[in-house]
Amino acid sequence: MMTARVNPPSVDIEMKNHGLSRVGWIWINRPVDGNVIDRSMVQEIIRAVASLNKNPEVRVIVLAARGESFSCGIESGWLRAQASASMSDALDDTRKLAQLLQVLAECEKPTIARVQGNAVGIGAGMIAACDIGIAADHVRFTMVDDNLGMAPAVITPHLVRAIGARQCQRYFQTSEQLTAARAAELGLVHEVVAPEALDEHITALIASLLLGDAQAQQASSKLIRAIAIAPGSVDMTADAVRVGARLRAGPSLRARMALPVERPFLSVHRVVLDEWMREAD
Repeated sequence: MMTARVNPPSVDIEMKNHGLSRVGWIWINRPVDGNVIDRSMVQEIIRAVASLNKNPEVRVIVLAARGESFSCGIESGWLRAQASASMSDALDDTRKLAQLLQVLAECEKPTIARVQGNAVGIGAGMIAACDIGIAADHVRFTMVDDNLGMAPAVITPHLVRAIGARQCQRYFQTSEQLTAARAAELGLVHEVVAPEALDEHITALIASLLLGDAQAQQASSKLIRAIAIAPGSVDMTADAVRVGARLRAGPSLRARMALPVERPFLSVHRVVLDEWMREAD
């Protein structure tokens, strides 16, 4: 009697305890295929991020990959299908990829990309969409869309945010490989470490994030995104000043400085901050 072979999931969620807090790890799990991204994996990663983002126990999210590569980009079969697809189907697939990067970029929890291997195209885009990127020193990054006759439309907003328009002009058009050290110089990743030190470094980074106040981190992320969209705007500057003042006068700061919490202020602070965060959405 033959038994059906059950393939492992393309995306795994692992929960880890860090003291009294929990960290959600999203593992891209197609190491045999270089962790290439296909239509089903896009949906799996989106669901995983959304699930951890809504989980009140989770304070930090780590995006990681098993095997030698972080991600070798879009799966070739999906690319071939897109080449012969109708405009409607091509738009649908492109929107799915854009949504994948958007849910990472707009996640309310701090996100860390653990980059243990090479990242191509959408792989580099996912790293850029995360708040923080830490890479092993042997890693290489490549944007290959121009070589394939495509424009890197989906990853462009996130790469421009990470490394700037001028650098994108060069590396998108030449498809040169970026070393890990060069990627850190440009801002695609924050730090480069030896492969054997990668997990230790990320553990220390998580510990630093857990020292922060979750509400303040969420507000800061929203504020940074809003200002990045409209830098120098008078309205944005006023919003930044308002949010900073509200958080400084709020209960979290009082608690951390062992000051008495003014109860009448609590409800006002909560309502006003919630209102600002809804407007930022």
